[in-house]
This record gives sequence, structure tokens and C-alpha cells, in this order.
Amino acid sequence: MDMDGSILDLHSFRKAKQVQGENNALRLYTLSKDYTERTANIREKVRAKHLFRKTLGLAPEAAFSPIQQEVFQDWFLFDYKTIQGSTMFSLFLKNNYRQLSESDLIQGALFLTSVMEPIRILDVSQEKISASGVEDNTSFLLSQHGVFQPDLSIGWYFIRRIPIQMYDLPIGPFISIQSNEAVNRLTRAFSKSKLKVPDLTWRAFLKSNVLFFISGE
Repeated sequence: MDMDGSILDLHSFRKAKQVQGENNALRLYTLSKDYTERTANIREKVRAKHLFRKTLGLAPEAAFSPIQQEVFQDWFLFDYKTIQGSTMFSLFLKNNYRQLSESDLIQGALFLTSVMEPIRILDVSQEKISASGVEDNTSFLLSQHGVFQPDLSIGWYFIRRIPIQMYDLPIGPFISIQSNEAVNRLTRAFSKSKLKVPDLTWRAFLKSNVLFFISGE
């Protein structure tokens, strides 16, 4: 086989793995959402909504807007800690591991460590989204086949993403960041927190604090 043929076969293989990984991630996401809807008790839901409203500065009984509802569902699944100190997604993996495949559990670990993070979208095409992160300005590609598929433009967003093969898969809503100053506030807060806790990582900081900055948008 010539060099061009080998490159073409490798690209086809990676593309097939990308599609397979995306489909599996979306299936896992749907299963975890269904599990959470079925098993989360009223006490946890009431507690979570109280904390969410308090963080966003909403009135105690205020109804969520559509985007607030999407953010709440994402946060409740991945970041909210139950009274016992677990996330709903970790409980999903723990209580269903016998029914999940090894690849499910490996991909599930990526979901567990995912965070709602600020990214800068640099370019949007039909197949992919070019973007960069905040911490080290590393560039990466996002698939256009995520759970939410809004009309996107160049600018800043909060998004949760799962590494797949060629592209990362967006999981959860895209939340527009209205100004660069919002990103600057976030990075300054991280630097200040790191002075107090030198071992604090960017991802650990976001996991616990990003909702405060989303609320400022």
C-alpha cells in the first residue's frame, strides 16, 4: 500500500472511532440523565434547586428560564454534591457498573472529571468548531454533533466537553460569555485561590466555583 493509501486508511479509521465514541458518549449521557430523573429523591432536588437559586441570586421560588433549566440539569448531573457527598453521575456509574461495558466505564471516567469551562470559539464550520482554552490557550476541535447544537459565533462560551478521538464532544449547553472581563474575573479568582491552596488545579477550581461566574453573565 502506498503512503497516500495508508494516510487515507488511518483517517478513515480515526473518523470511524470518532463516530463510535460520540454515539457511545451520547448514549451514556442519556442513560445517566434517565437514571438521575428516576432515582434522585425530592429532598435532593429541592436542596439542589435551593443552592442553584442562591448561587445565581434568584428568588427562592423563581421559575428557571430555559437556559437556566439547561444549566441546572447539567450542574445537577455532574457537579452537584448530594448529602452523602457524591455526584449523580458517579452514583449512576456505581449502581450500574455491572450493566456497563469496559469502554462505558472508561468514558464514564472522562465524564466524572469534566467541568463547565470557559472557551473561546475561533471558527465554526459544518463539521467542527475550532476553539482554545483559557488556562494555557491550547487549541482544540469540537464536534458539531453535541447534545445542544445552537447557532454559534466567534466569542467566549462556557461549555462542558468530553475527549473522543479527532474532536471533543460538547456535552451540555453553550453559555455565551458577554465580555472578556468575565473571563478575567474568573482567572483572577483562580490565581487568588491558588495562593491559599497551592495544589489547586484549574479544573478542580472550576468544578467547585464556575457556577458563581456563570451567574454573573
